[in-house]
Amino acid sequence: MESLHTFTTEFGRAANIPAFNEGAQILATLQEIRQEMAGLQQGQADHEQRLVEVQQNVGELQQNVEELQQNVEGLQQPELELQQGQAGILEQLQRLRDDGSRQDKNSVARAINSTVPHRAGVLEPFYGLNGQLIPDFPRGAADIARLNGNAINALLVALGLEVTGTVPVRKARFQKYIGFAAGLN
Repeated sequence: MESLHTFTTEFGRAANIPAFNEGAQILATLQEIRQEMAGLQQGQADHEQRLVEVQQNVGELQQNVEELQQNVEGLQQPELELQQGQAGILEQLQRLRDDGSRQDKNSVARAINSTVPHRAGVLEPFYGLNGQLIPDFPRGAADIARLNGNAINALLVALGLEVTGTVPVRKARFQKYIGFAAGLN
């Protein structure tokens, strides 16, 4: 029994022996290192989870950007069509103005020509479909009388009139259109 007591006493003193004492401290330090490693591993796992979430958010943002680009492209096409339509309308309005201006000028010329006496007066020239004065427009009744089939056809085409019928019928159509009633007699 005494040996048991001696053993217990000596064993209690073993904690004061540097090798045993340092071993306990080493174990405690290792335990702290393990805990810190576990904390680092948990932190790394948290960072990896956040990285996955960020990557998912980036993917969603890229998808949203693509959808937005498609929407913008979808809006650009109707806008382009609208601009083309507006350009077409403006072009048509200009043609109407030009045509209206031509018709107004021809109406004035028709009124003037309706007052020209049979042989003595000078005819007011007309504007053709192209908006320009018709070249070689007859200056009076004698010029109209000298027109052949090709010449009267050229005048009728320039005015947008029919070129059917005999030469006298076409001349009468021309004289009526330009308001030269005196030449019809």
